[in-house]
Amino acid sequence: MNEYDVFQTDVLIVGAGPVGLTLACDLARRGVACRIVERDATASRASKAKTIQPRSLEVLDDLGAVQHVVRHGVANLPLRFHDSSGGAVDRPSITVRARDSFRTPYPDPLWIGQSDVEYALRERLHQLGGSVERQVEAVDLVQDQDGVTTTLRTPDGDRTVRARYVVATDGGKSTVRGLLGLHLEGETREGERWYIGDVTVNGLARDHMHVWASSDGMLALTPLPHSDLWQLQAPIPAGTQPATPTRELYQRLLDERNAGVTLTSATWLSVYRVNIRMLTDYRRERVLFAGDAAHVHTPAGGQGMNTGIQDAYNLGWKLGAVIRGASPQLLDTYSAERVPVARTVLALSTQMLDGITEQIGGDSDILGSALGELADDAVTTGLGIRYGSRSDDPTKGPVAGDRAPNATGLRGPDFTGDLFDLTRGPQWTLIAFNNDDPALTDRTEPGTLHVHRINTDDGIVDGDGEFQQIYTPRRGELILIRPDGHIATRLPHDQAADLFRHPSLHCTGSLSNSALL
Repeated sequence: MNEYDVFQTDVLIVGAGPVGLTLACDLARRGVACRIVERDATASRASKAKTIQPRSLEVLDDLGAVQHVVRHGVANLPLRFHDSSGGAVDRPSITVRARDSFRTPYPDPLWIGQSDVEYALRERLHQLGGSVERQVEAVDLVQDQDGVTTTLRTPDGDRTVRARYVVATDGGKSTVRGLLGLHLEGETREGERWYIGDVTVNGLARDHMHVWASSDGMLALTPLPHSDLWQLQAPIPAGTQPATPTRELYQRLLDERNAGVTLTSATWLSVYRVNIRMLTDYRRERVLFAGDAAHVHTPAGGQGMNTGIQDAYNLGWKLGAVIRGASPQLLDTYSAERVPVARTVLALSTQMLDGITEQIGGDSDILGSALGELADDAVTTGLGIRYGSRSDDPTKGPVAGDRAPNATGLRGPDFTGDLFDLTRGPQWTLIAFNNDDPALTDRTEPGTLHVHRINTDDGIVDGDGEFQQIYTPRRGELILIRPDGHIATRLPHDQAADLFRHPSLHCTGSLSNSALL
């Protein structure tokens, strides 16, 4: 036996932003040994992303990290457009509430700084027994058929860590991606750059996002909830070289627009360059990529952090299954499912930004209309994303690949709640509608598969008829829901045996000693 035969961890996560923390929480609750490392010495207080979407809120709910975000986030932040004469016009929020047909407990996107989302996930990781290792940077990486050997640079010197898998969640300038010689494909728009930063101000009401339009472009100040910070955004005019971001520069931008606002401090200051790039495959043998390490796009529509969180949620259960013994080919489905999502998001966010850019020097009416088109209630909310093509009749309810909608009003002798209460957790969930086959109960395996009967007259009763309205189930039908809340399959009662031979269940690995194989 040599030193490389000993694994110090199952999964090494490089990067402790919201994406890496989401994955770490998901793996920790599955009992998968993981380490998460971050090169920064302290947790970032920079706002960076400032919107969390409904689907991401559902993910945080399932992980047990949503309460802090809900308490601190703000829905429906209206806009206030200012003109050079001191006048102001108010307009509705640019976020879009999800339509009722998505059946989510979190229909409203929330305005909240990325640092608050990271805090909620770090606290949850601590509850699960994990923590972030700081001032640790990956400087070398070697793969073989059994695992990955990574050299980590720490304040105490270089250390070697042996892991079965490495996941890069270390941002758009991913060190791990560079170590493997991989490049994001796409375009960089050198002529489209923005000043951005976290500032404090005097004389501005925090109950609106404030916008000043001028021939040099829109300047916006967005209040970050439960803090004294604002995020400032302003485009750099085409053909102009960006100056070094400073409080004095940002004050001058406000003064040029006669904003009448004084910046009292400025912390995180940066120049953002528009990149529209992605990997075409999120897996390179035993190294996987998620979030900005896999794809970068414009901020329009508030998708960066959210797409990454949902990447991690798709990957977590698959990594857990493979660590427990499932075929490594399961990890190929991660890229197959998430790459098309990134392509859609890149195209949509680019279209949205182009719409804003065309009107960036326009008056408040034109600019307000353009800003109002920065979201939709399907892709940007994340609720309309599905895996695979759909040929079924959508009037017959959600099918394999769709996100499983919530259904409320479920009641039983030992249960009162909704469908999300039944599916919450790291396990697969089998819903049997009006199915009294006693053999189904024998399939229940804590932590792996939960079987729930939803009936019209006994057990867990669909008291309000909402489950039937949403899913239109036939009597005896079986609905298998994946750990990430997407439907794996729907089968009639007489095909129960086929369900337990379903390829998705073969991939769980931990069911190898049961009748599911």
